[in-house]
Amino acid sequence: MRAGVVVLVGVLASACGASEAAAPAVAERGRLVVVEPSVSGVAEERVTMLGDVQGEVEVRVFAQVPERIRVLHVQEGDHVEAGDPIATLEADLQATGVAQAGAAVEAASSARDQLRADLDRATRLAATGAIPRAQVDALAAQLRASEAQVAQVSAAHRSAGAQRARTVIRAPVAGTVALLAVQDGDMVAPTMPICSVVRTTRVKVALRVTEQDWVRIREGMEVEIAPPALEEVVRRGTVSRVSPVIDRMTRTAMVEVMVDNADGVLRPGMVARAGVVLARREGVTMIAGRAVVMTPETDTDHRAVVFVAEGETARRRDVRIGVRYGERIEIAEGLAAGERVVVEGQHLLRDGAPIRVAGESAAGPG
Repeated sequence: MRAGVVVLVGVLASACGASEAAAPAVAERGRLVVVEPSVSGVAEERVTMLGDVQGEVEVRVFAQVPERIRVLHVQEGDHVEAGDPIATLEADLQATGVAQAGAAVEAASSARDQLRADLDRATRLAATGAIPRAQVDALAAQLRASEAQVAQVSAAHRSAGAQRARTVIRAPVAGTVALLAVQDGDMVAPTMPICSVVRTTRVKVALRVTEQDWVRIREGMEVEIAPPALEEVVRRGTVSRVSPVIDRMTRTAMVEVMVDNADGVLRPGMVARAGVVLARREGVTMIAGRAVVMTPETDTDHRAVVFVAEGETARRRDVRIGVRYGERIEIAEGLAAGERVVVEGQHLLRDGAPIRVAGESAAGPG
Protein backbone atom coordinates (compact mmCIF):
# COMPACT_ATOMS: atom_id res chain seq x y z
CA MET A 1 0.00 0.00 0.00
CA ARG A 2 2.80 2.44 0.90
CA ALA A 3 4.53 1.76 -2.43
CA GLY A 4 1.37 2.73 -4.35
CA VAL A 5 1.15 6.09 -2.56
CA VAL A 6 4.77 6.83 -3.36
CA VAL A 7 4.23 6.11 -7.04
CA LEU A 8 1.10 8.38 -7.18
CA VAL A 9 2.92 11.26 -5.53
CA GLY A 10 5.73 10.90 -8.01
CA VAL A 11 3.32 11.04 -10.96
CA LEU A 12 1.63 14.21 -9.64
CA ALA A 13 4.97 15.86 -9.04
CA SER A 14 6.02 15.09 -12.59
CA ALA A 15 2.79 16.55 -13.99
CA CYS A 16 3.11 19.79 -12.00
CA GLY A 17 6.65 20.18 -13.14
CA ALA A 18 5.60 19.81 -16.77
CA SER A 19 2.85 22.47 -16.39
CA GLU A 20 5.22 24.94 -14.78
CA ALA A 21 7.67 24.38 -17.56
CA ALA A 22 4.99 24.90 -20.23
CA ALA A 23 3.79 28.27 -18.79
CA PRO A 24 7.06 30.12 -19.41
CA ALA A 25 7.17 28.59 -22.86
CA VAL A 26 3.73 30.06 -23.72
CA ALA A 27 4.75 33.41 -22.27
CA GLU A 28 7.95 33.40 -24.26
CA ARG A 29 6.08 32.61 -27.48
CA GLY A 30 3.54 35.40 -26.81
CA ARG A 31 -0.25 35.49 -26.94
CA LEU A 32 -1.88 34.95 -30.33
CA VAL A 33 -3.69 38.12 -31.49
CA VAL A 34 -5.33 39.52 -34.63
CA VAL A 35 -4.33 42.96 -35.88
CA GLU A 36 -5.74 45.42 -38.40
CA PRO A 37 -4.21 48.70 -39.58
CA SER A 38 -5.88 51.98 -38.68
CA VAL A 39 -7.08 53.84 -41.75
CA SER A 40 -7.63 57.47 -42.69
CA GLY A 41 -10.41 58.36 -45.08
CA VAL A 42 -13.85 59.82 -45.64
CA ALA A 43 -16.32 59.20 -42.83
CA GLU A 44 -20.05 59.50 -43.36
CA GLU A 45 -22.44 59.79 -40.45
CA ARG A 46 -25.55 58.11 -41.78
CA VAL A 47 -28.99 57.40 -40.36
CA THR A 48 -31.22 54.68 -41.80
CA MET A 49 -34.98 54.42 -41.32
CA LEU A 50 -38.06 52.85 -42.88
CA GLY A 51 -40.82 54.82 -44.60
CA ASP A 52 -43.97 54.42 -46.70
CA VAL A 53 -44.02 55.04 -50.44
CA GLN A 54 -46.84 57.36 -51.54
CA GLY A 55 -47.83 58.83 -54.88
CA GLU A 56 -46.75 62.39 -55.58
CA VAL A 57 -50.48 63.12 -55.82
CA GLU A 58 -53.12 60.87 -54.23
CA VAL A 59 -56.73 62.04 -54.44
CA ARG A 60 -59.67 60.07 -53.14
CA VAL A 61 -62.78 60.29 -55.31
CA PHE A 62 -66.25 60.62 -53.73
CA ALA A 63 -69.76 60.86 -55.11
CA GLN A 64 -71.43 64.22 -54.46
CA VAL A 65 -74.95 62.80 -54.38
CA PRO A 66 -76.29 59.58 -52.86
CA GLU A 67 -77.29 57.43 -55.82
CA ARG A 68 -76.79 54.08 -57.51
CA ILE A 69 -74.06 53.49 -60.12
CA ARG A 70 -75.47 53.02 -63.60
CA VAL A 71 -72.18 52.72 -65.50
CA LEU A 72 -68.65 52.30 -64.14
CA HIS A 73 -66.26 53.64 -66.77
CA VAL A 74 -62.89 52.53 -65.33
CA GLN A 75 -61.11 49.56 -63.84
CA GLU A 76 -58.32 49.55 -61.30
CA GLY A 77 -55.02 50.38 -62.99
CA ASP A 78 -56.55 52.47 -65.79
CA HIS A 79 -54.94 55.80 -66.60
CA VAL A 80 -57.28 58.81 -66.58
CA GLU A 81 -56.87 62.46 -67.42
CA ALA A 82 -58.36 65.24 -65.32
CA GLY A 83 -62.09 65.44 -66.13
CA ASP A 84 -62.44 61.90 -67.52
CA PRO A 85 -65.62 60.13 -66.34
CA ILE A 86 -65.14 57.51 -63.66
CA ALA A 87 -68.77 56.55 -63.05
CA THR A 88 -72.25 57.65 -64.13
CA LEU A 89 -75.01 57.47 -61.55
CA GLU A 90 -78.74 57.05 -61.97
CA ALA A 91 -80.13 60.53 -62.71
CA ASP A 92 -83.93 60.20 -62.96
CA LEU A 93 -84.66 62.54 -60.06
CA GLN A 94 -82.08 65.05 -61.21
CA ALA A 95 -83.44 64.96 -64.77
CA THR A 96 -86.94 65.64 -63.47
CA GLY A 97 -85.66 68.56 -61.44
CA VAL A 98 -83.99 70.03 -64.52
CA ALA A 99 -87.20 69.69 -66.54
CA GLN A 100 -89.31 71.36 -63.84
CA ALA A 101 -86.85 74.22 -63.47
CA GLY A 102 -86.77 74.66 -67.24
CA ALA A 103 -90.56 74.87 -67.41
CA ALA A 104 -90.56 77.47 -64.65
CA VAL A 105 -88.05 79.56 -66.61
CA GLU A 106 -90.24 79.33 -69.72
CA ALA A 107 -93.32 80.48 -67.80
CA ALA A 108 -91.57 83.33 -66.04
CA SER A 109 -89.91 84.50 -69.27
CA SER A 110 -93.27 84.49 -71.10
CA ALA A 111 -94.92 86.55 -68.38
CA ARG A 112 -92.04 89.02 -68.41
CA ASP A 113 -92.21 89.42 -72.18
CA GLN A 114 -95.95 90.10 -71.98
CA LEU A 115 -95.43 92.77 -69.34
CA ARG A 116 -92.78 94.44 -71.49
CA ALA A 117 -95.21 94.64 -74.38
CA ASP A 118 -97.99 96.02 -72.12
CA LEU A 119 -95.60 98.62 -70.70
CA ASP A 120 -94.63 99.80 -74.19
CA ARG A 121 -98.29 100.29 -75.20
CA ALA A 122 -99.17 101.99 -71.92
CA THR A 123 -96.22 104.36 -72.30
CA ARG A 124 -97.43 105.45 -75.75
CA LEU A 125 -101.02 105.91 -74.55
CA ALA A 126 -99.92 107.89 -71.51
CA ALA A 127 -97.97 110.20 -73.80
CA THR A 128 -101.22 111.12 -75.60
CA GLY A 129 -103.14 111.41 -72.31
CA ALA A 130 -105.33 108.39 -73.06
CA ILE A 131 -104.44 106.69 -69.73
CA PRO A 132 -103.12 108.06 -66.49
CA ARG A 133 -99.37 107.97 -65.75
CA ALA A 134 -99.99 105.92 -62.61
CA GLN A 135 -101.01 102.96 -64.76
CA VAL A 136 -97.64 103.07 -66.54
CA ASP A 137 -95.80 103.13 -63.21
CA ALA A 138 -97.76 100.10 -62.00
CA LEU A 139 -96.84 98.12 -65.13
CA ALA A 140 -93.17 99.10 -64.72
CA ALA A 141 -93.20 97.78 -61.14
CA GLN A 142 -94.78 94.53 -62.28
CA LEU A 143 -92.11 94.15 -64.96
CA ARG A 144 -89.31 94.57 -62.43
CA ALA A 145 -90.88 91.90 -60.23
CA SER A 146 -91.25 89.61 -63.24
CA GLU A 147 -87.59 90.06 -64.21
CA ALA A 148 -86.56 89.19 -60.66
CA GLN A 149 -88.69 86.07 -60.85
CA VAL A 150 -87.04 85.09 -64.14
CA ALA A 151 -83.62 85.50 -62.51
CA GLN A 152 -84.73 83.37 -59.57
CA VAL A 153 -86.09 80.48 -61.63
CA SER A 154 -83.05 80.68 -63.95
CA ALA A 155 -80.77 80.22 -60.94
CA ALA A 156 -82.87 77.26 -59.85
CA HIS A 157 -82.54 75.82 -63.35
CA ARG A 158 -78.73 76.15 -63.22
CA SER A 159 -78.67 74.54 -59.80
CA ALA A 160 -80.73 71.62 -61.07
CA GLY A 161 -78.35 71.28 -64.01
CA ALA A 162 -75.33 71.29 -61.70
CA GLN A 163 -77.00 68.66 -59.52
CA ARG A 164 -77.56 66.51 -62.58
CA ALA A 165 -73.94 67.02 -63.68
CA ARG A 166 -72.84 65.63 -60.32
CA THR A 167 -74.27 62.26 -61.33
CA VAL A 168 -71.23 61.94 -63.62
CA ILE A 169 -68.22 61.43 -61.34
CA ARG A 170 -65.03 62.70 -62.98
CA ALA A 171 -61.33 62.33 -62.25
CA PRO A 172 -60.10 65.36 -60.29
CA VAL A 173 -56.50 64.95 -61.53
CA ALA A 174 -54.60 62.91 -64.08
CA GLY A 175 -53.22 59.63 -62.80
CA THR A 176 -53.86 55.94 -62.29
CA VAL A 177 -57.05 54.52 -60.79
CA ALA A 178 -56.32 52.65 -57.56
CA LEU A 179 -58.26 51.14 -54.66
CA LEU A 180 -61.47 50.87 -56.70
CA ALA A 181 -64.12 49.89 -54.17
CA VAL A 182 -67.36 49.73 -56.21
CA GLN A 183 -68.92 48.09 -59.24
CA ASP A 184 -71.95 48.59 -61.47
CA GLY A 185 -75.17 48.78 -59.45
CA ASP A 186 -73.54 49.69 -56.13
CA MET A 187 -75.01 52.48 -54.04
CA VAL A 188 -72.63 55.36 -53.34
CA ALA A 189 -72.74 58.30 -50.95
CA PRO A 190 -70.66 61.43 -50.26
CA THR A 191 -69.01 59.70 -47.28
CA MET A 192 -67.94 56.59 -49.25
CA PRO A 193 -64.73 56.77 -51.36
CA ILE A 194 -65.18 55.25 -54.81
CA CYS A 195 -61.48 55.02 -55.68
CA SER A 196 -58.22 56.93 -55.58
CA VAL A 197 -56.40 58.59 -58.45
CA VAL A 198 -52.65 58.34 -57.95
CA ARG A 199 -49.83 60.03 -59.87
CA THR A 200 -46.66 57.93 -59.65
CA THR A 201 -44.21 59.43 -62.16
CA ARG A 202 -42.70 60.80 -58.98
CA VAL A 203 -43.30 59.33 -55.55
CA LYS A 204 -42.72 60.59 -52.05
CA VAL A 205 -41.43 58.54 -49.16
CA ALA A 206 -42.86 59.56 -45.80
CA LEU A 207 -40.41 59.05 -42.94
CA ARG A 208 -40.84 59.33 -39.19
CA VAL A 209 -37.54 60.56 -37.72
CA THR A 210 -36.44 60.95 -34.13
CA GLU A 211 -35.82 64.31 -32.55
CA GLN A 212 -32.03 63.80 -32.59
CA ASP A 213 -32.03 63.27 -36.37
CA TRP A 214 -34.80 65.78 -37.15
CA VAL A 215 -32.73 68.73 -35.98
CA ARG A 216 -29.99 67.79 -38.48
CA ILE A 217 -32.06 67.02 -41.57
CA ARG A 218 -32.56 69.86 -44.06
CA GLU A 219 -34.56 70.28 -47.26
CA GLY A 220 -32.48 69.45 -50.32
CA MET A 221 -30.42 66.68 -48.66
CA GLU A 222 -29.82 63.63 -50.84
CA VAL A 223 -31.42 60.37 -49.67
CA GLU A 224 -30.79 56.81 -50.83
CA ILE A 225 -34.05 54.87 -51.22
CA ALA A 226 -34.05 51.06 -51.34
CA PRO A 227 -37.26 48.99 -51.02
CA PRO A 228 -36.57 45.72 -49.13
CA ALA A 229 -38.94 43.88 -51.49
CA LEU A 230 -36.76 44.82 -54.50
CA GLU A 231 -33.17 44.15 -53.47
CA GLU A 232 -31.69 45.28 -56.77
CA VAL A 233 -33.49 48.65 -56.81
CA VAL A 234 -31.72 51.70 -55.35
CA ARG A 235 -32.93 55.24 -56.12
CA ARG A 236 -31.72 58.70 -55.19
CA GLY A 237 -34.20 61.16 -53.76
CA THR A 238 -34.21 64.59 -52.19
CA VAL A 239 -35.71 65.81 -48.92
CA SER A 240 -38.64 67.94 -50.07
CA ARG A 241 -40.32 68.77 -46.76
CA VAL A 242 -39.39 68.69 -43.09
CA SER A 243 -42.21 69.03 -40.59
CA PRO A 244 -41.81 72.19 -38.49
CA VAL A 245 -43.00 70.48 -35.30
CA ILE A 246 -42.42 67.30 -33.30
CA ASP A 247 -45.30 64.97 -32.44
CA ARG A 248 -45.51 65.15 -28.64
CA MET A 249 -46.89 61.61 -28.37
CA THR A 250 -44.19 59.84 -30.39
CA ARG A 251 -41.38 62.43 -30.22
CA THR A 252 -40.91 62.01 -33.97
CA ALA A 253 -41.37 64.34 -36.94
CA MET A 254 -42.48 63.77 -40.53
CA VAL A 255 -39.94 64.10 -43.33
CA GLU A 256 -40.89 63.68 -47.01
CA VAL A 257 -38.49 62.59 -49.74
CA MET A 258 -39.30 63.02 -53.45
CA VAL A 259 -38.03 60.33 -55.83
CA ASP A 260 -38.26 60.13 -59.63
CA ASN A 261 -40.23 57.04 -60.66
CA ALA A 262 -40.80 57.28 -64.40
CA ASP A 263 -40.63 53.49 -64.79
CA GLY A 264 -43.23 52.94 -62.05
CA VAL A 265 -41.07 50.47 -60.11
CA LEU A 266 -41.78 52.14 -56.77
CA ARG A 267 -45.45 51.72 -55.97
CA PRO A 268 -47.60 53.43 -53.35
CA GLY A 269 -47.95 51.31 -50.24
CA MET A 270 -44.48 49.77 -50.44
CA VAL A 271 -42.00 49.99 -47.59
CA ALA A 272 -38.71 51.72 -48.42
CA ARG A 273 -35.46 51.94 -46.53
CA ALA A 274 -34.05 55.46 -46.56
CA GLY A 275 -30.44 56.36 -45.82
CA VAL A 276 -29.53 59.98 -45.10
CA VAL A 277 -25.95 61.22 -44.77
CA LEU A 278 -26.07 63.69 -41.88
CA ALA A 279 -22.38 64.61 -41.97
CA ARG A 280 -19.35 63.88 -44.17
CA ARG A 281 -15.74 64.37 -43.04
CA GLU A 282 -12.40 63.70 -44.71
CA GLY A 283 -9.08 62.64 -43.20
CA VAL A 284 -10.67 60.79 -40.26
CA THR A 285 -8.55 58.12 -38.54
CA MET A 286 -10.66 55.04 -37.83
CA ILE A 287 -10.23 51.55 -36.41
CA ALA A 288 -12.52 48.59 -35.83
CA GLY A 289 -14.79 49.31 -32.90
CA ARG A 290 -14.00 45.96 -31.28
CA ALA A 291 -10.37 47.01 -30.85
CA VAL A 292 -11.23 49.66 -28.26
CA VAL A 293 -10.89 48.81 -24.56
CA MET A 294 -13.21 51.03 -22.54
CA THR A 295 -12.06 52.71 -19.31
CA PRO A 296 -13.86 54.52 -16.47
CA GLU A 297 -13.14 57.79 -18.32
CA THR A 298 -14.73 56.68 -21.57
CA ASP A 299 -18.23 57.96 -20.76
CA THR A 300 -17.05 61.31 -19.43
CA ASP A 301 -13.89 62.21 -21.39
CA HIS A 302 -14.12 59.71 -24.29
CA ARG A 303 -10.80 58.26 -23.16
CA ALA A 304 -10.07 54.63 -24.05
CA VAL A 305 -7.19 52.23 -24.63
CA VAL A 306 -5.95 50.33 -27.67
CA PHE A 307 -2.98 48.02 -28.12
CA VAL A 308 -0.62 48.57 -31.03
CA ALA A 309 1.57 45.76 -32.38
CA GLU A 310 5.20 46.83 -32.57
CA GLY A 311 6.93 43.77 -33.97
CA GLU A 312 6.22 40.98 -31.48
CA THR A 313 5.40 43.35 -28.63
CA ALA A 314 2.05 44.90 -27.64
CA ARG A 315 2.16 48.57 -26.68
CA ARG A 316 -0.65 50.18 -24.74
CA ARG A 317 -1.87 53.43 -26.28
CA ASP A 318 -4.20 55.90 -24.57
CA VAL A 319 -6.55 57.41 -27.16
CA ARG A 320 -9.58 59.67 -27.36
CA ILE A 321 -12.46 58.23 -29.35
CA GLY A 322 -14.96 60.19 -31.47
CA VAL A 323 -17.98 59.31 -33.59
CA ARG A 324 -18.86 55.71 -34.38
CA TYR A 325 -19.39 54.95 -38.09
CA GLY A 326 -21.03 51.56 -38.33
CA GLU A 327 -18.46 48.96 -37.25
CA ARG A 328 -15.65 51.53 -37.15
CA ILE A 329 -14.94 54.23 -34.62
CA GLU A 330 -13.06 57.50 -34.95
CA ILE A 331 -9.79 57.98 -33.09
CA ALA A 332 -9.55 61.70 -32.45
CA GLU A 333 -6.20 61.59 -30.58
CA GLY A 334 -3.42 59.14 -29.84
CA LEU A 335 -3.17 57.08 -33.03
CA ALA A 336 -1.89 57.64 -36.56
CA ALA A 337 -3.15 56.11 -39.76
CA GLY A 338 -1.43 52.85 -40.73
CA GLU A 339 -0.54 51.67 -37.22
CA ARG A 340 -1.28 48.00 -36.56
CA VAL A 341 -3.97 47.75 -33.90
CA VAL A 342 -4.90 44.57 -32.01
CA VAL A 343 -8.55 43.80 -32.68
CA GLU A 344 -8.77 40.35 -31.06
CA GLY A 345 -7.03 39.26 -27.87
CA GLN A 346 -6.33 42.75 -26.55
CA HIS A 347 -8.34 42.38 -23.32
CA LEU A 348 -5.72 40.00 -21.86
CA LEU A 349 -2.72 42.10 -22.83
CA ARG A 350 -0.54 44.50 -20.87
CA ASP A 351 1.98 47.06 -22.05
CA GLY A 352 5.11 45.35 -23.35
CA ALA A 353 3.57 41.86 -23.48
CA PRO A 354 4.96 39.51 -26.17
CA ILE A 355 2.47 38.66 -28.91
CA ARG A 356 2.15 36.46 -31.95
CA VAL A 357 0.15 37.95 -34.83
CA ALA A 358 -2.20 35.52 -36.54
CA GLY A 359 -1.27 34.98 -40.17
CA GLU A 360 2.33 36.18 -39.74
CA SER A 361 5.44 33.99 -39.57
CA ALA A 362 8.14 34.37 -36.96
CA ALA A 363 10.18 36.35 -39.46
CA GLY A 364 7.59 39.09 -39.51
CA PRO A 365 4.66 40.33 -41.59
CA GLY A 366 4.32 39.32 -45.20
